[in-house]
Amino acid sequence: MDFGQLRSDRQESARNMMYQNSGYQFERREKKTLILDIVDTETVAPLSTTTEFTVDLFEPLTVDKLSGVYVDSIATYNSLLCDTSNRTAFSLKINEFNVNSNVASTSSGQQIFNKILIPNENNDVGDVHSVVIHKGKKMNYVCSINPGKITKLSGKITDLGGKSMFSTANTPVGDYKLCSVSLTDALTHELNTGTIIKINGVALTVFKGITAIYHTKNSSSLHFYVLVDTAPQTLSNSLEFEFHTNDGSDGISGQIGADITTTANSFREGGFPRFTAEFIIEARQ
Repeated sequence: MDFGQLRSDRQESARNMMYQNSGYQFERREKKTLILDIVDTETVAPLSTTTEFTVDLFEPLTVDKLSGVYVDSIATYNSLLCDTSNRTAFSLKINEFNVNSNVASTSSGQQIFNKILIPNENNDVGDVHSVVIHKGKKMNYVCSINPGKITKLSGKITDLGGKSMFSTANTPVGDYKLCSVSLTDALTHELNTGTIIKINGVALTVFKGITAIYHTKNSSSLHFYVLVDTAPQTLSNSLEFEFHTNDGSDGISGQIGADITTTANSFREGGFPRFTAEFIIEARQ
């Protein structure tokens, strides 16, 4: 008999018992499900602006034993494509979870330290306006949680660089809905992510958009967000594209296209972006 191992097991059991609370009941179940559901609105947009979210639980979650928290599934609606290195994964911070993940990174340490990383599996522009399942691995361990009562979840969702995974605007100005339109003629120039769009010749201070993804030359569709719309505009059959300097000043460095015709009745404005995560809380034996 390995008395050393036996003593170690008993010490571990004793430590675990210190975190038991007889005042709580786990209802004879060793597992519980916790769902986090974040949806932007016109006035509160934590996904598009990377501000903190705070959501009250429908009913308090009571945990009576030292338990492990696992990610079971992740689904998003109109998140950004995995087309840059910073968008290879979501960085999720939940203040109520004691995530203790160390980091050795050459660039993103501050954004992924003590965070939950979720691989971004949105790789197909055809998934615009539809749900994307981010699988990775089932039952990814997140952290341990002590006995207690959880009444809310708060935190932040960003890319690996601290910017939004749901909007290229990274500004509180906009309607946060991803728009798309088909083009009768293919693009004659590539459009980088974050290119300012001048629409129908309207002044940029009145109505402008910004591309949501990188568009290759000969692309037959356009995906963008509306940044400014001081007077309600109607998208007609004429678009103009101009480069953004990307220095935060909304300056223009040169026009690259004009009077590009859109296919009639092809304009679509998607719903507000959404992030849904399912966690499993499993009591330790």
